[in-house]
Amino acid sequence: MRNKIIDFFAKRIILLAGIALLRPFALISCGGKNISKPNILWIIAEDLSPDIGCYGNSSVNTPVLDALARSGVRYNNVFTTAPVCTPSRTALALGMYQTSVNAHHQRYPEELKNKLPENVLPMNEILRRNGYQTANISEKPGTGKTDWSFKSEFSGYDHSAWDELSPNQPFFAVVNLRLTHRPFERDTVNPIDPGRVSLPTYYPDHIVARKDWAEYLESVQLMDREVQMVLDKVKEKGYADNTVIFFFGDHGRPFTRAKTFLYDSGLKIPLIIVCPENLTWHEYLPKTTVNDQLISAIDITATTLSMAGIPKPGNMQGRVMFGPDKEPPAKYIYSAMDRMGEIFFRSRTVRSDRFRYIRNFHNGFSVNAASTANWKATNPIFHLIDVLGERNQLDSVQRKMVLPLPQEELYDIQKDPEELVNLAADSDYAQELVQLRRQLETWQKDVKDYGMMEDSPELKKYFFDYGNESAALNSPAANKLRQDVLSELNK
Repeated sequence: MRNKIIDFFAKRIILLAGIALLRPFALISCGGKNISKPNILWIIAEDLSPDIGCYGNSSVNTPVLDALARSGVRYNNVFTTAPVCTPSRTALALGMYQTSVNAHHQRYPEELKNKLPENVLPMNEILRRNGYQTANISEKPGTGKTDWSFKSEFSGYDHSAWDELSPNQPFFAVVNLRLTHRPFERDTVNPIDPGRVSLPTYYPDHIVARKDWAEYLESVQLMDREVQMVLDKVKEKGYADNTVIFFFGDHGRPFTRAKTFLYDSGLKIPLIIVCPENLTWHEYLPKTTVNDQLISAIDITATTLSMAGIPKPGNMQGRVMFGPDKEPPAKYIYSAMDRMGEIFFRSRTVRSDRFRYIRNFHNGFSVNAASTANWKATNPIFHLIDVLGERNQLDSVQRKMVLPLPQEELYDIQKDPEELVNLAADSDYAQELVQLRRQLETWQKDVKDYGMMEDSPELKKYFFDYGNESAALNSPAANKLRQDVLSELNK
């Protein structure tokens, strides 16, 4: 025990010494100008597509986020590296693809998580070593969620409450908002009429789907009010004039053919960045600006470090989006989906500004069959599609939800924004298919895609057992939800 205590304090002394050596002055050099280090705040909403007013959704009331967008830059083409929380948040924490660090499945057990490579640090630790205090706020409405798939002795934050922050040192803080994750909460003040919402065409136009969609949008409205709570706290603490605010989602909406799937509905997220006018960074983030360039969520990480005056680590795969260290915009965005419960997708995608190509290395199961256990207990649209499929009452578009996933998918986003018409077998698009297939293969080699390697027997068993033990298709909650759907269908 005595040796362990000595070893612990020795490590802390070394760490503190490193921080002291790396900590810069209060001012940093930026494009020949000296500027104070800004505070940087990430507000992350769970399971959120761009389903807010400023992105054109007229069914939802989001005045806070709409005003935030008018105060800064709204980005229209931002995509996560995975359509589910753990791998997408892992990539965000590192500025690297989760497939590059062998942390690509959804929610490993603690004992089977892999350690990060020695030269890779979470961004919160990089910021800490460069003079920033770090905070993952767990005070309401923050939840303190990280949900990373790797092991690291540097994965912790300094603080969890606003009052713990020192006003004499710049901070990097994260506030995670849960409300847009299932189960949804109802907005009793401003309820949404299910009859007035617009559904994706791949869902049956039925009151079951409309009610579920309306409840999701109501949760978006409640989340919007939580954003105001966070902004009020920033102002109350006196940080409003020197804090850059990033608002974004961790991946797409929590619906069948969205979350866990490599379509825009699972990967595309809102991103709004606001900078106070008195900070030099405001010249790169002018008010009421709309940006259409392709952005990966890991670019948020690289850009955050740049704003803190920290050179991007050589292994970081995200790009700096703006500022004196701005890198050329990406021509292609890449994402991956691997194990989630008993379902092993092993799917990869590359997206350009016009086309999306998906390679399903494992296929043969349908979109609806790939809905995981907890979804069967919480997602009425799953049951709606399942029952209508059994009754042969789905139209030609909706029926694709119960047909086997193909090996390859190709969509023309400009002509087909819902990604309904698979062009992979269309000879008129053979050139695009080959080009994007090669582009994806090159990326997988460049990033060393661990997801294509064989998992250990222990890991396979864990995910198989987890998925089947929680197979909520036969749970009381799932059975009740199914009966509720059947009752609506039989009216």
